[in-house]
Amino acid sequence: MAAKPKLNLNALVAAPTSPDELLLAPSSTGNAIQVEPTHAESPPPKIRFTNTIPADLFQQLHQLSFWSREDMSAILEAALTSYFAERPDSQKELPHKEKVKRKLL
Repeated sequence: MAAKPKLNLNALVAAPTSPDELLLAPSSTGNAIQVEPTHAESPPPKIRFTNTIPADLFQQLHQLSFWSREDMSAILEAALTSYFAERPDSQKELPHKEKVKRKLL
């Protein structure tokens, strides 16, 4: 049985050799889209916290996350935003003493 000829894959790859060159090199097709950086405000910082919820809600959260292809944190953020929109007390600022007690300062 004759030996299979080896493929010369290096001949298929152009000059860039490092991943950085492959990813960051300008397009040679001439139809590259120029993206101007925006000076939009950065999103508010995110805070990680631990809490407990009933097991059935936790399961529903996982199910929705899977089927909707959304992060669980995005689902929770949307749910809390909607809930807080209906609760005016959520917009009242806490007194200074309570902020200190809850370690919000």
